[in-house]
Amino acid sequence: MNRRGKAREALRSLIRDPFEALRLAGVAWNTFCLRHLRRCAGPGSVFGSGTRIVNAANVEIGRGCLFQDSVYVRAGASGRVAIGDRAAINSFCQLYGHGGITIGEDTQLGPGTIVTTTGHDYEGDLEESYRPIRIGRRVWIGANVTIIGGVSIGDGAVIGAGAVVIRDVPPGAVAVGVPARVVKTHHPKGVSDERQGALQIRPVG
Repeated sequence: MNRRGKAREALRSLIRDPFEALRLAGVAWNTFCLRHLRRCAGPGSVFGSGTRIVNAANVEIGRGCLFQDSVYVRAGASGRVAIGDRAAINSFCQLYGHGGITIGEDTQLGPGTIVTTTGHDYEGDLEESYRPIRIGRRVWIGANVTIIGGVSIGDGAVIGAGAVVIRDVPPGAVAVGVPARVVKTHHPKGVSDERQGALQIRPVG
C-alpha cells in the first residue's frame, strides 16, 4: 500500500473510531522523542504508544523501522542494541541488551518475543553474566519466542512461534520447539550463505 492509500485507510479508521486519534497522537509523540530528542533512531522509523527505550545512548536503530505498541528495549549501562534498517518489532517484545544484541536488516520479531543476553550462575550465588546475541538479515521470528544469550541466528532463518532458542541456528534454517531444533532449510530470496557473519556484535564495556 502506497502513502496515499495508507492515508485514506487512516482517515477511515478515525471516522470509525475517533478515539484512535489519541493513540495516533501517542505514536507521533513517541516517534518524535526517540528520533529527534533522544536521537537513537534513523529517518522513517515509527514507534508505537507505550514503547520504551532505556539507556537510549547505547541503542542504535536504523531507517524505516517499525516498533509496534508496548515494546521494551533496555541496553544496560554498558551494553548495546543495534537494529538494522526496515526491521519490524511487534507489540510486547522485550530486548535486554546488557551483553550486546545485533538485529539485521528486514528482520521481523513476532509479538511477545523476548531476547535476553542475561544469564545467572544457578549452581552458585546466581551471579549475573552476559553473552551477546546476533540475529541476521531477513529473519522471521514467530510470536512468543525466547532467545537466550550466546546465540547466533543466521540470515533468512525462520523461528516458529513459542520456540526457545538456546543454540545457534544456521542461515536459511527453520527451527521450532522447546528447545528449538532445525526441522528443514529453505533458500530465501536475496540471502546468500556469504552473508552469514557479516553482522558482528561490537565489544561492550
